[in-house]
Amino acid sequence: MLSPNSYEGIDTYAADLIRNKARLLIGKAGLTESDRPDLEQELMIDLLERMKRYNPAKAKKTTFMARIVERRIASLLEKRFAQRRDCRLCSTSLNEIVPGSYGDRDERVDLLSSDLNPASKTSEPLERKSGDMQIDLEEVIASLPEQLRDLCERLRTRNMMEISRDTGICRGTLYYRLTLLREAFQEAGLKEYL
Repeated sequence: MLSPNSYEGIDTYAADLIRNKARLLIGKAGLTESDRPDLEQELMIDLLERMKRYNPAKAKKTTFMARIVERRIASLLEKRFAQRRDCRLCSTSLNEIVPGSYGDRDERVDLLSSDLNPASKTSEPLERKSGDMQIDLEEVIASLPEQLRDLCERLRTRNMMEISRDTGICRGTLYYRLTLLREAFQEAGLKEYL
């Protein structure tokens, strides 16, 4: 199926690249054919915004475009596979028709609040969940080595360049520590704080 998006005035390579990448994503990560035009538009907008930074001295234009599109796809897939949004964990469709109690007639049921959704039976108020996450976050930070705890605290208000300037530690070392910090959060199941 050809996309209804029009790419007049856009580089032919970019348009073909985005069409092909979007086509390959259909059927993965819960993406359907109806998501294709939106996916193409999102990839194209991101590419056009980042083309301002293209430097011909560093790479060919086609290589730059391909890397931008591939990185955007990777970040889209990472978001779709995030623990709370992972389409693979959904056991029932929200649009599933469930036999009703009115004779032969079927009715649509809000599965988010029905007995068919096991998560609704164990779900806690949002305030409690965020409070629990705060406790988990504090426990993970407290268990970190001093260097990582310090970096974590500084990252709340500063970027890596400022931290490097303030502490006299080279950015390469700080980025290595950031990798260790991310691993610690990921092991604790707190990936959303990365």
